[in-house]
Amino acid sequence: MKSFDKQDKNRRAAIELLEKHAPELTQQIITLYKAHAWENRYILHPSRIEQLGEEEVSVFGRYLRSFNPDVGVMQGRKRASEGLIYTAFAGFGTLLRHFYNTHLETGTAKLRSNMIRLVDDYMAACLHGYMDSREEQILKDQEQLRIALSTALERQRKELFVKNYAIHTSINGIIIANLAAKITYVNPAFLKMWGYGGENDVLNTKLSDLWGPDQAKTIEGSLKRDNGWQGEVACTRQNGEFFDVAISASLILDENSNPVGVMTSLIDVTQRHRLEAQFRQAQKMEALGQLAGGIVHDFNNLLTAISGYAQLELMDLPDTSPQYNDFLQIKIATDRGMDLTQELRMFTRQGSGNMEPLDPNEVIEETINILKRTFPPEIKIKLNLDPGLRPTKANPSQIVQMLMNLCVNARDAIAILSEDTRRGAEGKPVGGVITMQTENVDLDVFAASGYLNAKPGEYVCISVQDTGNGMSSKIMDRLFEPFFTTKGEKRGTGLGLAVVYGIVQTHSGFIDLQSQPGEGSTFKIYLPVNKDMKIQTKSAVYSPNLTAGKGTVLVADDDNQVKDMVLQALEKSGYSVITAENGYEAMVKYQENRDVIDLVVLDMIMPQMSGRECLFQLRKINPSVKVLIMTGYTTDGSAEDLLEEGAARVIRKPFELQVFTEAVQSVITSTDSVAGS
Repeated sequence: MKSFDKQDKNRRAAIELLEKHAPELTQQIITLYKAHAWENRYILHPSRIEQLGEEEVSVFGRYLRSFNPDVGVMQGRKRASEGLIYTAFAGFGTLLRHFYNTHLETGTAKLRSNMIRLVDDYMAACLHGYMDSREEQILKDQEQLRIALSTALERQRKELFVKNYAIHTSINGIIIANLAAKITYVNPAFLKMWGYGGENDVLNTKLSDLWGPDQAKTIEGSLKRDNGWQGEVACTRQNGEFFDVAISASLILDENSNPVGVMTSLIDVTQRHRLEAQFRQAQKMEALGQLAGGIVHDFNNLLTAISGYAQLELMDLPDTSPQYNDFLQIKIATDRGMDLTQELRMFTRQGSGNMEPLDPNEVIEETINILKRTFPPEIKIKLNLDPGLRPTKANPSQIVQMLMNLCVNARDAIAILSEDTRRGAEGKPVGGVITMQTENVDLDVFAASGYLNAKPGEYVCISVQDTGNGMSSKIMDRLFEPFFTTKGEKRGTGLGLAVVYGIVQTHSGFIDLQSQPGEGSTFKIYLPVNKDMKIQTKSAVYSPNLTAGKGTVLVADDDNQVKDMVLQALEKSGYSVITAENGYEAMVKYQENRDVIDLVVLDMIMPQMSGRECLFQLRKINPSVKVLIMTGYTTDGSAEDLLEEGAARVIRKPFELQVFTEAVQSVITSTDSVAGS
C-alpha cells in the first residue's frame, strides 16, 4: 500500500506540472512535429500537425490519471496509422523527458527520476503500439504485393504496371529472385542502397552474395517453414562500407498457392541504430553527471575548509617560518583539487562561466602556439581555418580547455601508434600529424535529425583529426565517460574527453566522432553561430590579502569546518559575525538581530531549510536584505535564478579568501537596489 501511495504521489505531481505548463508543452510538440513535416508530406497534412500537440498532452494526461498502459498502446497505434514517422514520435519521448527535467526544481532528484520513469513507461507503451501497428501494416502491404506479383508473373501487362508503380518507385529496396535464389529484378532504391552502378551488376547473382551464405540459409529455412522471414542483417556496400538492413522476405505464390519466386523488401536502418546508440549514451552520461555533481558538492566543502584554514595560517606566519612551507604545500595541493572539481563541473555542466561572442579561429591559433612549444617535434600540427568563419557565443577559457584536451588526446593516440607499430630504423618514433580545421555548416531538418539533440540552423564546425591508432566501436561507446582511459595510469586520468563532452553540451553543441582501428580519429565539434561580433576583453588581478571592512555578518552553513573558517576570515577582516547551523536558525537569528546585521551569507544546501528557501523567507521579513550565496553545486542557470530572486552575489566553493572578503565588502557597501526587488 505504501508503494502504491508513493506512485500515486508521483503521478499527481506529474499531472500538476503537466497542467501548469500545458500550453508551453503543446507548442514544443507542434514545433517538433513541424520539423519533420517534410518526411510526412505525403501522409500527414500540415493543418493536422497543429492539432497533434494538444492531443499528445491530453492523452499523456489521461495516461497519468488512469495509469493504464493501453492508453499509450492505442496512442502509438493511432500515430502509426496516421503515418507519423518513427523519429518524430520517438523525439516526442525525448521532449517529455526534457520537459520534466527543465521544470522540476533543484533538490528533487528522486522525484525527477520517478517522473522520468513515468514518461519512459508511457513511451514504451506508445512505441509498442506504434511498432505493432507498423508491423501489421507491413504484413498487410506485403500480402497485397505478393498477390499482385503472383498475378503479374502470368500477365505481362500487370507485371509492368506493378514494377513501374509499386516497386520501381518504392523508397525501400526491392529484390525479386527465383526459387534457385538467383536475382531477377532489383529496383533503383536497392542499387542506391548497395552502391551498384546498374542492375546488370547484380542480376543473376545469388542472394547469399549480399548477406553471406550462413544468413542466406537461415532465411531460406524460414521461407520453407513459414513462407516468410523478418530480421536485421549486417551488410557491406560496394565501397566496403558496413551498414545495417532490415529485411522482410516472403515467397511469391501463384493462384494455386505454389511458390514461384522470392520477394525481399529492404530498409537501411543504420541511421536509426546510430540515433538509438546516441540516446542510450545520453542517458548514461546524464546519470553519470548526476553522480559527479554530488561528488563536486561534497568535495568542494572539504576543499573550502582545508584551503581556507591554510590561507589563514599563511597570513599569520612569516615566510621564514618552518611551518610556512608546510601550509603553502597544503594550499598548493588544494588548488590542484580545485582544478579537479572544475573539470568535474564542466562534465556535469555546472561550469559554463561567462559567455561572450568569440572567433574560434583566434582561440585555435592561440592554443596552437602553446601546443607547438610543448608537443614533440615529430608530431606536426596543421591548420586549415576558414577565414570567413562565423562567430559563436562561448566561454573562451573553456574552448581553450576543450581544444587542449582534444589535441593532447590526439598526441597520445599518435604516440601509442608510434611505440607499437611505427618505429624508424633507429628506434625513434615516426610521429604523425594533427590537423585542425574550421568551417561554416548549415544543417537542415534532415541533416540535424542524424544527431541526437541537434537542431536545424547555422553552426561552426571545429574538427581535430589525428593519424594515431584509432579505436574500436566498443571503446567509442565509453569514450566520454569520466575516468575511462585506455592510456594506462601514468598517461591519463580519463577526465579529458569527459570534460570536452561537458563543455560542448554546456554550449548547446554536439560532437560527431569518426574512427576505425589503425586509421586515426576525427572529432567534429559543432557550436551554434552567434552573429554579435563585439569581442569582450577581461583582465583579473590577484591579491593574497583579505579585504578589510566593517559591519555585522550572519553566516549560515551546516558544515562546521567551513563555517568556522569563514568566521575567522571575516573577523580578521574586521567584521562582527553571527553563525547559524541551517537556514531555519539563520531566519530566527536575523529576526532577532535585523537592526545590526548588514549581510547574510548562506550556504545553498542545508538541512531543515535550504539557502534558497531561507533567502525567500528573509526577503519576506525585509525586502532590502543583502544576501550572499556560497555553494559548491550551483549551476550557472540556477545562479542567475538566485540573483533574480534577490541574492546580491553568488560565489562558488572553493574560493580564495581575498575574493570572498572582497565580495562581502562590495555587497555591504553597495547602495544599488537588491537584485529581484
